Amino acid sequence: MRPRYNLLILASVLGASALAPAASLAQPRGAPPPPGDYWQTCQNITTFGYGRDAMMTGQCKDRYGRYQSTSLRFANCSAVTNQNGQLACDYGNSNTGNSGGGRVSTLSLYRDANFGGQVLDTTREYSNLPRQYNDMALSLRISGRGTWEVCADANFRGNCQTFDRDVPDLRRYGLGEAISSVRPTESQGGYPPPPPPPPHPPWNGGGFQGNASLSLYSGVGFSGPVFEARTPYTNLPRSYNDQAQSLRINGRGVWEVCADSDFRGQCQTFDRDVPDLRRYGLSMSISSVRQVQ
Repeated sequence: MRPRYNLLILASVLGASALAPAASLAQPRGAPPPPGDYWQTCQNITTFGYGRDAMMTGQCKDRYGRYQSTSLRFANCSAVTNQNGQLACDYGNSNTGNSGGGRVSTLSLYRDANFGGQVLDTTREYSNLPRQYNDMALSLRISGRGTWEVCADANFRGNCQTFDRDVPDLRRYGLGEAISSVRPTESQGGYPPPPPPPPHPPWNGGGFQGNASLSLYSGVGFSGPVFEARTPYTNLPRSYNDQAQSLRINGRGVWEVCADSDFRGQCQTFDRDVPDLRRYGLSMSISSVRQVQ
């Protein structure tokens, strides 16, 4: 009886070894992996969560044949592809019955206002934009039918707005040179962008008529480059963040200025001009501003 028992043990071990490679192809811990050609150039695909929170991770080959770690929320993807080492939605290769190019939406982020300068085009979600495009955009354009959420901080935090149309100047929404994360949202039932404020003179010059505005100067005594704010800024544009050494209030109003983003850290309220912010411990440290009265 012992030889037959040993053969049974050996058969069990060989069977388990034969199944191991198949189990390593995909490691679903959540929703089933989506269709797509990424299987040809990606490995260690793992899924987490269900529904809108469904996410997949893995390593995909870039154009040089090197594997790059990547992740993607795929709930709105009809299919998934590998774009130079990064998982991305592939709306054009759907085999799930959700075909139709009309649903493809592209977000273009422009370095300059009015759709000028360097541009980043994307059809996928970015929880943190590449460094060369982070806190860069001054305008955006949406091609195709769709709604996009853009946020000032990584991982869709901070000041977030949803848009379904072109925006020639993001400073009107407090997002000029501040966008760090973007993602497409449901094309039906999307929220329209907030209404823009009335037209006003150029941002860095000219007199102001109507509501109060705040001018932040890079030098003491109202000298040097100036940034004029007419709306709340949870995080000032990078080129003006931690730069102000004096401030001027145009019109009648009270403004709160804070050392950290999102109106945190040391905060002060002012209803008159301040020629030297060092007296208040806020010189070259202001990151967020808003009118409070």
